[in-house]
Amino acid sequence: MHGSETGTAIYAAKASASRPAGIAGRAMGDLSMERAIVLLSGGVDSAVTLWWAKQQDWQIRPLTFDYFGRPRREQDAVQHLTARAGTAAVRQVNLPFLKEVDDLKKEGFENQTLLQAPEGYIPGRNLIFYGLAGYFAEIESARYILGGHNGIDPESFPDSSPKFFNFLNSVFHLSLWSYNASPVKILVPLSGKSKEDVVRLGLEMKVPFDLTWSCYWDRDVHCGTCVSCRERREAFAKVGVPDPVEYET
Repeated sequence: MHGSETGTAIYAAKASASRPAGIAGRAMGDLSMERAIVLLSGGVDSAVTLWWAKQQDWQIRPLTFDYFGRPRREQDAVQHLTARAGTAAVRQVNLPFLKEVDDLKKEGFENQTLLQAPEGYIPGRNLIFYGLAGYFAEIESARYILGGHNGIDPESFPDSSPKFFNFLNSVFHLSLWSYNASPVKILVPLSGKSKEDVVRLGLEMKVPFDLTWSCYWDRDVHCGTCVSCRERREAFAKVGVPDPVEYET
């Protein structure tokens, strides 16, 4: 879930973090103790999404993916965040074939258009991630699938847009055998929010940002120069609070 862990009302969660917008179509009291699968990368956006889900009093089933070149520090962050949140054990799905374009360049590929892809782009990433999440949601009777995609992500990653998730919700409706009796909906509570908005919302919910990992690289501290580090630092600076993680530069 690289690339900033990034249009109907169904995705817009208000800053009050009170309840999901129209996609659920239920009163808040009806949502209590529903199951929700939360996709986690260990970064700022997914951490805020996890804490937002916690406020809904759902049974949270964390889901994360290990793919080629994924920083171990991200996986450590997922474990620390879910332990602090008190969720069920993390389910990790290993996808060793999945690679970022920068790694694929070393092997060579036929689609030369991908040479212009943004840093961190993985072909078909969210199609694969959310397809697998739909699988687990159906067998576990989970009502919701949540991902931490902010309002800036779609500018670089087309599979983070409201249009994409609207499409996936339609696909779930058509493809999951038990959908009519046990429907599954994707919620993207950070949709439309800037990184600054996400940090501010996380502070309101007391998200432990010190446990998160945003850097593209595996190292002792954040590099401070990759796209993800720069976006994170800028967001905390705009909010006017210190970023609790250490940077190399």
